[in-house]
Amino acid sequence: MITGLLVLSTLIYTIYTLVITRGLLSIPSSSPRVDHPTVAIVIAARNEEQNLPQLLSDLVAQNYLGPLDIYIADDRSTDSTWSILEQFSRKHNNLHPVRVSALAQHMTPKKNALTECLKQTTAELILTTDADCRVGPAWVASAVSQLGEDVGILIGYSQVEANTFFQRYQALDFVGIMAANAGMMTQGRVWSGSGQNLAYRRSAFTAIGGFNPVAHKISGDDVYLVQTIPAKTGLQARFNFDPDHFVRTMPMNSLKEFINQRIRWSSNSRGLEKSKPWFFAFLVSAFLTNLLLLISVVSGWFIFAFWFALVLKFLAEGVVLVSGARRFGYWSLLPIYPVWFFLQPLYISYVGLRGLQGKFSWKP
Repeated sequence: MITGLLVLSTLIYTIYTLVITRGLLSIPSSSPRVDHPTVAIVIAARNEEQNLPQLLSDLVAQNYLGPLDIYIADDRSTDSTWSILEQFSRKHNNLHPVRVSALAQHMTPKKNALTECLKQTTAELILTTDADCRVGPAWVASAVSQLGEDVGILIGYSQVEANTFFQRYQALDFVGIMAANAGMMTQGRVWSGSGQNLAYRRSAFTAIGGFNPVAHKISGDDVYLVQTIPAKTGLQARFNFDPDHFVRTMPMNSLKEFINQRIRWSSNSRGLEKSKPWFFAFLVSAFLTNLLLLISVVSGWFIFAFWFALVLKFLAEGVVLVSGARRFGYWSLLPIYPVWFFLQPLYISYVGLRGLQGKFSWKP
């Protein structure tokens, strides 16, 4: 039974990887908009004194020609986050600090902080990233050019800054997720996205009730927006392949932090069997393939089915990552692919099981 299930899950998983690869190799064309509407950047920050100065310098250096305001919520920080925001706001009139001094009773912290920022602006186009990210000078301009009248939300590429081997492992793992989402989105299948790089219409956000429908959920504000805006408004979700819109983000400092982050992301899969059955089927096939390969290794079942699944998975995932590298340029990460690949059965099995249990920590 295990042998048959291993072969079946691997074949299903491989079919998905082929579909993803097709999407990465055939990006649909679009007509960029040429006007310059009002834009607001909204960001939630908590104890980000180490990262904020760099991000703020990037944001105030944007070359966007239209009206641009920046709203950053200091969400109950205990470090110098607020002082840094005040100092920058005195030099730059379009930077508006928003102070959140207490936990909200009706909404979890990050969603509440973002909502408080949105209350300060009437801008139709909203961009958001995380406080530990870096953006280029054309980040806003690139997003606006892709937000046509038929687009409700724009998902951008982000990559982990990587110097050490562990950081490069994190980076390759993350670009695999990015590549899968991008490849499916070009074919009309909206799976997920990262809050590190999102842009959306204020009217679309209002139409779905803001964050209120998921106010109690500690995580998943980005996945909620990406999946709900196109589903409930009829507007498109689009992936922005323009390098000017790429974002860089900081790696996790330790293995414990990395695993906790991935468990938190994995926890967002609960309920997908109803809302996104095709995405859920992909996640199940990936989880079962890795879990059954791990069981085979532990049990010493090195039979033909094991080698068939192992080789097929190696080729399928390799094709996706190479195709993604053609679009996103992360060629320097590919040499560690064999190590990443052979750690996947243990890593995916553990993270998947813990994610289903919701066993992760988050900033209080």
